[in-house]
Order: sequence, then structure tokens, then C-alpha cells
Amino acid sequence: MPIDRSTDAGVFAAAALVNGLTPGHRHGRPFAPPADALPVVRAAVAVDPASVAELTPSHRAGFVALAGRLREVFATLDRGDVAAAARTINELLAAHPASPHLALEDGRWRLHHHAAGTPVLPMWTAITAEGIARLVGTGQHVRLGICTADACDRVYVDSSRNGSRRYCSTTCQNRVKAAAFRRRRTGAPV
Repeated sequence: MPIDRSTDAGVFAAAALVNGLTPGHRHGRPFAPPADALPVVRAAVAVDPASVAELTPSHRAGFVALAGRLREVFATLDRGDVAAAARTINELLAAHPASPHLALEDGRWRLHHHAAGTPVLPMWTAITAEGIARLVGTGQHVRLGICTADACDRVYVDSSRNGSRRYCSTTCQNRVKAAAFRRRRTGAPV
């Protein structure tokens, strides 16, 4: 079953935080997170305008730390160490428990994974940890990964029907295909 942006917003927010706030490599080049983390956080949590409105500069360090913990989860899942990922998720949930409740928004009932009135950082910690925990609990954690392209360690959420995604973006997928094409043309081993 594919992962859906509307029902798995926490998982996509987790990937956006990891990709925007952790150092490493992106698309074949070194990547350093921006000095001001708030634009990245705003984009990651944009699905909830109230969260965006609540963000202040005091939230920067907390979201950077959350992104680092979430990267640990993606990395351990990518290595196949589900037990280590579960320990990290459980630590996050113990510190910021998910407390599901229904809320009426725009005439529709929506399931939220945090207690009503929770401040923005604990709320998004619970949302992201619960979203990933749900994938682990249903065996869909294989849909979370780290880009397999050379010199890229950005993460992805595989929302394809067949679960075959291996790259963080079409940019990396095209880089890999172009490199393989060049090797074939020159007769080098692929």
C-alpha cells in the first residue's frame, strides 16, 4: 500500500527536516544546512498553518536536534536495523507522547497525533515519531530510505505503488542514469 501525503504528513515532514537540517551530501555535492533553520521548518510543517504561525527563532535548535534524531532512524532502517530504529523512535515518543484525538477542521474530522494545545516542537516530534512508528509497526518501513546515488545521503519516502524508489529525487536518478550511459558508451563496466 503506497504512503499518502495527506494521511502520512508526519513521515514526509520527517524527511523534509532531515534533508533540510542535517549536513552531508546532496545531488553529488557537499550539503551544509542553512544558518537559519526556520524557513526549512516552515516548509516541512506547512501542512499545518497553525504550526507555521507558532514558530519562533527559539525553535531553531530544537528542530535541528529533532532532524538529527530522525536521521538516525532513517539510517538504521536503511541498514536494516529495525530494532535500533525502534529504540530511537520509542525514546522520542517517551519524551513527546503521541496522544491521538479527532478535531473538526473545515467541516471534516481529522485525526491528530498529539494532545490538543501541545507546543509546536513537542507536537511535531510526536507527529514525526508516530508516523514512522506506524510504518515500522505495519512493515512499511522499507519505504523509507537513503538515496543510493553516489555522493548523496538525502532521505526519501517511497510513495510509489510498487515500492521501488531508490533515489531522493529525479536529479539523483538522472545523474545515475547519465553516468551509466557514459560508461556504456566508453565500454567501461557498469
